[in-house]
Amino acid sequence: MRTCIANVVAVAALLATAHGGHAQQPSAHKFDPVGRWRFLHTDGTPFTARLAPDQSAATNWEGGERGIWRWEGASVRLIYTDGWDDLLTLRPDGKFSKRGWAPDADRCAPASNDTAAEHLSADPGPPL
Repeated sequence: MRTCIANVVAVAALLATAHGGHAQQPSAHKFDPVGRWRFLHTDGTPFTARLAPDQSAATNWEGGERGIWRWEGASVRLIYTDGWDDLLTLRPDGKFSKRGWAPDADRCAPASNDTAAEHLSADPGPPL
């Protein structure tokens, strides 16, 4: 329970300081999240996500979501201003998965969805 509360507090602090000019230090992570991604929504509909080097995140889902990303252990947490919270993970088989929590979902409970993710390009390209 303490870990869950600490994670919620950390997410709130991260949102409060988003785009404050603090770049994340390079590290020895197993994948580079920067670039274009294909994610699947709860209903299976694909959408595109853009993770930028400045740790901003955006999608083209229903007019666009905006947010930030950060490393959380070996996974990448994406936190959007519309309340969605995604966790991007490299699985042992070398494929990616994305778990997402709806805005009203308990972050300590199982994800609202758990789908495949595909890294389309290391180039984030223009904003979505």
